[in-house]
Amino acid sequence: MYQKSSVPIPAFPGKITRKKSADESIYLYLEIDRTYHKDKGYTIPKRVCMGKQDPIDSSRMFPNQRYFEYFPSESEANTPEYSGSRSSCLHAGTHVVVGKFLQKYRILDWLQGRFGLKSGGLVMDLAIYLLITEGNTAQHYPDYAYHHPLFTPQMRIYSDSKVGALLKDTITRDDTIAFTEWWNSQRDHRNKVYMSYDSTNKLCQAGDIDMVEGGHAKDGHDGDHIFNVAIATDVREKLPAFYEEYLGSIVDVSQLVCMVDKAWGLGYRNLGFILDRGYFSKANITYMDSNRFSFIIMVKGKKSLVSSIVLSVKGSFENKRSDYIWEYSVSGVSVEGKLYEGDSKARSFHVFYSAYNNAKERQDLELRLRKLSCELDSLLGKDCVNLNLGKFEEFYSLEFSSEDKKKKILVMYSEKAGRIEAMIDLFGYFCIISSDRMTARDALLLYKGRDSSEKLFAADKTFLGSRAERVQSEDSLRSKLFIEFLALIIRSRFYACISDHVHATRTRRNYLNVVSVIKELQKIELIRIGDGVYRLDHAITARQKEILSIFAMSDDDMKAECRSISNELVTIDAGDIRSCPKDDEIRDDSTVEDEEERQCQE
Repeated sequence: MYQKSSVPIPAFPGKITRKKSADESIYLYLEIDRTYHKDKGYTIPKRVCMGKQDPIDSSRMFPNQRYFEYFPSESEANTPEYSGSRSSCLHAGTHVVVGKFLQKYRILDWLQGRFGLKSGGLVMDLAIYLLITEGNTAQHYPDYAYHHPLFTPQMRIYSDSKVGALLKDTITRDDTIAFTEWWNSQRDHRNKVYMSYDSTNKLCQAGDIDMVEGGHAKDGHDGDHIFNVAIATDVREKLPAFYEEYLGSIVDVSQLVCMVDKAWGLGYRNLGFILDRGYFSKANITYMDSNRFSFIIMVKGKKSLVSSIVLSVKGSFENKRSDYIWEYSVSGVSVEGKLYEGDSKARSFHVFYSAYNNAKERQDLELRLRKLSCELDSLLGKDCVNLNLGKFEEFYSLEFSSEDKKKKILVMYSEKAGRIEAMIDLFGYFCIISSDRMTARDALLLYKGRDSSEKLFAADKTFLGSRAERVQSEDSLRSKLFIEFLALIIRSRFYACISDHVHATRTRRNYLNVVSVIKELQKIELIRIGDGVYRLDHAITARQKEILSIFAMSDDDMKAECRSISNELVTIDAGDIRSCPKDDEIRDDSTVEDEEERQCQE
């Protein structure tokens, strides 16, 4: 093991020999003894390797431990000289927790097996960089790596140009498909799997990316250059299963059929889909039925499809304790009915009532009516011929003066009481439709499981800073989406562990969310002072202990992992991890030209 700090080569004429190895490194050997062999008739020197020559300055060397044994007076060389390539304060908490996830799901092993140790570790570090920094700009990665432990060999810090090359040339479409196949092969396909599916779109201005087209941007304007991304999430495991990117002009409803086919191709047979209102169509329902896939879809209670069902059960379950679902503070009941005219199957309609939503929706309506009535008061006696009165006519009957047919003078307005009361009757109600028979509680818990999918999209577009992809080629775009998917897998584990803890304890503290938990773990720091060894900066706090318990870790586990990181960094900072060269790797390049040395090497 060689120190990174160099020292002057000792001045011992005739005692130091230089030998060059196969990799062109020059090693320095110190003669410590000579043995005369009577049978051979000459003296053979005994030498030990004490370091290797500095390739930049031939008068200096990088010493090993043997050097200090024979030159103990050179004590100043014992103190490592740090080049500033790594911060003296490393944020290690999140790295340790993520490492446990990677060990359990073997993701890092797969990446390193596919891309090699260096590129595989860098891919994983980039995913964690997206998770922790909430940004996706490659130019900022070296700054992150400077302050964090890494998964690359010897925790090597790579430049942003290396990251760009990785995105453009290393990760291919075949690699992302291979990961999707491997990742889904880990799922248990024998049991019923409910998959939450949702999509979003992202802005991209790069002109040479085929999938970027003008479309309906959810966070922009119609016609913006966008592409679509959809993610299917295993609700019970709370893990993303697969993702797909497609053209920006394709709408959600028409893409569902392709997603069903991909799920079938990945080996899912006993499968159910949990969808939002955007995928509700007769064609999609029929296609899922034909493939024997189950589904759960949310429908608002005020929609005509279910309003009659809501009114038929209203007042029969809201106050019953047996129908109360404490996890979400709602009451629910299930009835059977037809989904559309001509439907051959009986569907389960699960009707829910939330007192909180009832009060909120009623308050919002009253505030809206008050605002509209104030606007109408200001229009009384005025010509409204050029005004759009649609927002008023929804709730009010308007009367105009008939004296002048060229003008619309507002003279009176009155509330449409029957319409408003019909809306109020449905406030606080919502409905979930399932193709399988189940209780209202089971249907709600399954549907709410898709919150993880929605949180993933919030993470992808907000927490991961990916409302827009900063790339200039399709290869880089697909590579970046793959790394974001890895980050979302990790983030989903954080969300799942926190959610399970909240449900188990029935207590939600204000810091029990993914962002706050990551920030709290980031406070677990290793600092390097004095002898150059990284140590915990402070004791683990009570809040951090509670957070670690959520991930099935104790403070002792964290301390042990931090010691492991410290030991690895000591080894790295001490110098290149390399054993002394073997005899057959060294060819003679000695500056000491004596006959005994040549005979020795023969």
